[in-house]
Amino acid sequence: MKRFAVLTVALVLALGTLFASIQMAKAAEINAAGLPRKVYGGAWGSPAGHLQGIACDDELNYMYMSFTDRLVKIDMRENKIVGSVTGLLAGGIYGGGAHLGCLAYHDGHVYGSLEYKAAEKFYIAVFDCDAITDMDMDYKTSGVMTTLYMDEVVRDYIDDLDAGEHENAIDSMGHRFGCSGIDGVTFGYMPGSTDAKEYMFVAYGIYRNNDRQDNDCQVLLCFDPETFSPMPFDQNAPHTEGPALYKKLFVYTGNTQYGVQNLEYDRDTGDLWMIVYPGQKEQYPNSPIYLVDGSMPVREETLPAYGMAYEEGLRGDMLTLKAGAGILHNESGVWSIPVMPRVADTGFISIGNDLFYVAQSGKMNGKQYGYAILMHLDRESWKFSDIKQ
Repeated sequence: MKRFAVLTVALVLALGTLFASIQMAKAAEINAAGLPRKVYGGAWGSPAGHLQGIACDDELNYMYMSFTDRLVKIDMRENKIVGSVTGLLAGGIYGGGAHLGCLAYHDGHVYGSLEYKAAEKFYIAVFDCDAITDMDMDYKTSGVMTTLYMDEVVRDYIDDLDAGEHENAIDSMGHRFGCSGIDGVTFGYMPGSTDAKEYMFVAYGIYRNNDRQDNDCQVLLCFDPETFSPMPFDQNAPHTEGPALYKKLFVYTGNTQYGVQNLEYDRDTGDLWMIVYPGQKEQYPNSPIYLVDGSMPVREETLPAYGMAYEEGLRGDMLTLKAGAGILHNESGVWSIPVMPRVADTGFISIGNDLFYVAQSGKMNGKQYGYAILMHLDRESWKFSDIKQ
């Protein structure tokens, strides 16, 4: 018995040494690639808001961060801010101004959700990465920023449903599927598909409201980039032209507060990460992370939406949460990850090899600051850890 115990201890120590050597090897690879463990996005005073999203190019040369009213460009190798685009909060017909949120990189451009709730208009901002060469460039500078109008979002946002109103308030009973606008955006392959075509996925913001059930699914709009014709944008004279919707997808998670804050395509698995503010309905797990299984195809299913405003037995295209990712909530059947790394709801990027840049953000001395921290994901425990070396 004693010998067995000694062998067990030896095995545990050996496994620990092996795991440590793997981690050191990963760290060595990271250092060889020249990637910083921490990327600084600056500290910005009013009217800038808190960090909303991060993205980086495919070569990992530049990172981009959004601070509600501006986009910041950072040289990752030098860890230096080299440009920014501003002006999105400037007065005009919009009252409260703009909200630039989650970011995604695709084919030389950064795409970001752009809300003008006071005007009931929603866009995807498209920034030309090469055109961002200086600090405080106005968004109307030729070639810097164009936009895609999100008409499907507008239709659902302004739908009065049975309530006869769609006020911008949590207790509103208007807004189809509880739509409060948009936030998460990413590019990737269609779950379960065998083709090599990339799509843009845009996630709804969804009001937290415990008195309705049509807001218990996350809603992802899917667009074909080949149909994109982004237009120059002036927030005082906005256009209303955008790409045709390819698919409208639903993910059953239970209600959340303002839907998917950051949406990210996993470069290793093809899964879709949905980082949220947890909801409050007791019949759901109310976790901060839900993971869509990239291997499971879209299926048609009856949606949890009832009332005169919805046709009876309304069907929709559903995605599947990844079984085994986190913890299963038996009552609802929802899989979720219960612990959010750092402040991932303000920025989250998959860069491959189980590595992610995760936001660390906050406010100090009246300024909003943001970092991106390099982290490793253990896909057995679904926990993230900082890269130490």
